Amino acid sequence: MSADAITRIEKLRGFKFSEEEATRLHEIGGALNLRDDDAVWSLLAALEYQRTYYEGLPAKIAGASTSILQGITEAAEAEARRAQSTLAESVVEQARKLSLRINMETLLPMGLAALVCQLAYGSLLMWAGFRLGSGQANSPEWLLRVPSGFLMAGLLFAGGLLIVVPAGKAFAEGDKGWLKKTLIAASLLVPGAVILSLAV
Repeated sequence: MSADAITRIEKLRGFKFSEEEATRLHEIGGALNLRDDDAVWSLLAALEYQRTYYEGLPAKIAGASTSILQGITEAAEAEARRAQSTLAESVVEQARKLSLRINMETLLPMGLAALVCQLAYGSLLMWAGFRLGSGQANSPEWLLRVPSGFLMAGLLFAGGLLIVVPAGKAFAEGDKGWLKKTLIAASLLVPGAVILSLAV
């Protein structure tokens, strides 16, 4: 195959033959006894172009597949990070709510007990002042007959009832903590009943 024929076919193709392609065309032309001006050369050049095009397709498909898989992997990783972040926020929120609920079961009785003690102390001071000022020597239960006695009893009853409801629910569900809650409720209700009986 002459240089002019190669140049003409390269112009038709739009790019030059590689060394391997030119050698292959010469071998095919030699095997078929083709002349330089034979029309079959153009057909062979077109076939050679198709051959190289289709040989390159697997590499192109592999590159496109790799790019698509990389995009899917990045999207999946981003979604996993987002889900993990949402899960962490949800866990923290639930832990905070649970902590508040647990602390309320502990802090409510303690707060009520502190308030009752403060009222009792205030009543004691008021009773002592009254007794010292009037010179009377009545029994100390008069201390509970002032309005703060009813207030103390009411607070103890309210706290006991607030604990009894979760204790009953825990008992119905078979939770082992029902006994502790019941004892806490009893420790509020019994003194409330005693104070109420003395205040009446």
